[in-house]
Amino acid sequence: SIKIWDLRKFKSNSPIGHFTYHMGPITSIQWHPTEDVMLAAASEDNQITVWDLALEADEEQKTVGAKANVKEIPPQLLFVHQGQTSIKELRFHPQIPGMITSTAASGLNFFKPSNLS
Repeated sequence: SIKIWDLRKFKSNSPIGHFTYHMGPITSIQWHPTEDVMLAAASEDNQITVWDLALEADEEQKTVGAKANVKEIPPQLLFVHQGQTSIKELRFHPQIPGMITSTAASGLNFFKPSNLS
């Protein structure tokens, strides 16, 4: 899981964000270089996720779907990258907005989600 704290309020011992989407330990995490509310995380579950902490759940737009074995997708989750095994590192490209580089046992990936800038 990923927990985010506001260091100005750290004494409260309560994170401002807690995301339990990943099913394995987090292996790498990085804040977006220009968007201070966005971060990417890699995990041993062979997924890279991109999160926008400025988004919140809209209770009016929640719909009731199938209830059996359906994983709820957090509203802050913008993108999931799959297809690599044993992901060890990820980095946002410093000059190409939204591009992410990742290294894994299965190789090196460069990708740019269409919904990121």
